Amino acid sequence: MGSESGLAGGRECTALVVEGLSAGYEGARNAVRNVSFEVGCGERVAVLGPNGAGKSTLFKAIVGLIPHHTGHISIHGEDCRTSHTMVGYVPQYEEIDWRFPVTVRDVVMMGKLRQLGWLRWPGRRHWDEVDEILARVGMLDFKDRQIGQLSGGQKRRVFIARALAQDVDILLLDEPFSGVDAAAEQEIMDVLEQLRQDGVTVLLATHNLGMAATEFDRLLILNGQVIAYGPPEEVFTPDVLAETFGGRVTLWHEDRQVLMLSDDACCAGEIGGAK
Repeated sequence: MGSESGLAGGRECTALVVEGLSAGYEGARNAVRNVSFEVGCGERVAVLGPNGAGKSTLFKAIVGLIPHHTGHISIHGEDCRTSHTMVGYVPQYEEIDWRFPVTVRDVVMMGKLRQLGWLRWPGRRHWDEVDEILARVGMLDFKDRQIGQLSGGQKRRVFIARALAQDVDILLLDEPFSGVDAAAEQEIMDVLEQLRQDGVTVLLATHNLGMAATEFDRLLILNGQVIAYGPPEEVFTPDVLAETFGGRVTLWHEDRQVLMLSDDACCAGEIGGAK
């Protein structure tokens, strides 16, 4: 397991440490078991695995939406039970009611409620901060648009802005590329590149194996437990992928180099140079 710290604000630090984590929904067996890894500040980590591998469970345990039964999570050195506010979470597309009649600006302001408190009205300063965040994700021109009128990629960017409005520097994104076209994927990646420059740590669950291999610092390969964790060139191997996806993925490779992956169940693609 990699343990290097990343860089943020000119100093080395570790953003997130997960040790021996087991978690799952009440009344069901643990979806993730004995999971351990750590992420440096400002790193971009892709979380990969088949459907049911525990990616969403892991994210929800980190942000405290479900309890973890064993293990320890620390965020910037603090126990997660007292540091959930340091992490922003963007759930899967299907978990959000897009019919709710609110504007883009209203959605992002919802991210500030934790700071404001439920009984305080936002002031001019708070709305200015919302506009600054919308500008960061390229959505300021849509601030008065109803959320349901946006494209899939635009909706994802608004909810990234909502998470950033919580004043966090760790962001968890659960399948943000699901159901969007290549142009929207690139828009989201452009936002993530801006966040990297701002020192924001990103963990992103995805089925897009090609993008994971080329655009992320490290890969967390998950299937109930950690199969591999490290830089793409170290963990993206035929053996690891076969162990993770089983018969769901067909690999074409030569001399240990993965040339193509085919997955009828999701969306694999070419992995040029992943050894």
